[in-house]
Amino acid sequence: MTETWTYALIGGIASLPLTIGLYWQSGMGSEFSLNMVFFGGFLAGYLASAAATETDASSVGFRAGAVGGLPGLWLLIDLLEAAIAWGSPLWFRVVAVSLLAVGFTAVLLGFAGLVGLLGAKVGGWLARKTGVQRTPPVGN
Repeated sequence: MTETWTYALIGGIASLPLTIGLYWQSGMGSEFSLNMVFFGGFLAGYLASAAATETDASSVGFRAGAVGGLPGLWLLIDLLEAAIAWGSPLWFRVVAVSLLAVGFTAVLLGFAGLVGLLGAKVGGWLARKTGVQRTPPVGN
């Protein structure tokens, strides 16, 4: 596993319980907040920028955001429940639900990735401002 994925998984997995907790606290309706995904990206960007390696905080943050946004796929259950109630032919429902599920997943994970990327940019900036960033080792 690359260091990019290591930092992304740390930030993304750290945001998962917080994201699920906010969703549960909101009543588990059709509202899904990505606030904690920002902080997962923040953590991932801070750690990636503080490391002495050549990891890119932007890619780390996008990946952390995508991992942190995975609980949003829970909203697909509402789509499936609505598809059962449609009064159209079965073949149409299968095609429509498939296309909607793929589109919804792409938009959700893309938007969550952007939120994580923004958090990583702020985290990387903070790591540089506080001087936590280590100097890379010099090779001969």
